[in-house]
Formats: sequence, C-alpha cells, structure tokens
Amino acid sequence: MKNSIIYAWAITLTLLPSIAQANMAETQTHCMPHKQLLAYTCQVKLLSHNEPVSNASMSVSADMPSMPMAHNMRQIMVSPVVGLAGQYEFILELEMVGQWRLVYNILTPFADRVHEPLVVGTHDKSKPHKTLHENSMQDHSRMPSKEHD
Repeated sequence: MKNSIIYAWAITLTLLPSIAQANMAETQTHCMPHKQLLAYTCQVKLLSHNEPVSNASMSVSADMPSMPMAHNMRQIMVSPVVGLAGQYEFILELEMVGQWRLVYNILTPFADRVHEPLVVGTHDKSKPHKTLHENSMQDHSRMPSKEHD
C-alpha cells in the first residue's frame, strides 16, 4: 500500500510540469500576398494567457495535412515587429494553393508547439480558427485542422 502511494505521487509530480505548460501559447496569423506567386507576408501575434509575448525565439514551418510528406515548407525563424508587443513577421513561400497547417515551434521564453490552419488561394476573408498545442511531451501533428485565411 505504501509503495503504491509513493508511486502515485511520483507519477503526479512527473506530469505536473507538462500539465502546467499545456496550452500555454496561442497564435493569431494574418497573411497578405507578397511580390511573387504563392508567397505571403505574414504577421503572427503570440499570446500566453491572453497576454502578448515579446522577445520570443520562435520558428515556423508549414505542411499540407491532405498530402502528408508531399508538401512541406522548411522551418524558418520569425522576426519581431519593432514597436508591436508580441508581434512577429515572416515570408511564407508555398508550393500550391489549398489547406496548409502552420507549425510554430516556440523555444523561449517557454517551450511549446502551436498548430494553426491556413487556407490560401481561394479568397482573402479571414475565418475564425482554433490553434492546436503540443508541448515537448506530446505530438498533436495528426490532429485535424480547421480552415483559416
């Protein structure tokens, strides 16, 4: 009995950091056509508990959920937007129109991974979306994504 209580406490203490970190970050991305075909200038707002996160180190990549392993954008670092707290920018170069999934890897000030759906090529109106999270203990890359412009 005593060993089972100690074992239960050990599991609880092991899981607490990942539970506390889960769903720490949220992203809100808006992209506009860039100079070349299938290129977009994007700005992303990084939030944690509804507060802007400045001075983050973060990268972004993209893939097409409907064509796993076929269409992937290499990972690039995002740059902070001077004078706008929690705002970052990057240029997105895609291979084709359709539904994509942005994957943000946040390195500092905390570690998190956020998935955000993005649809390009059919219209320019933004749609509400939900970001999907994963920390270093989980991989949610197979979760379905929602449309977003």
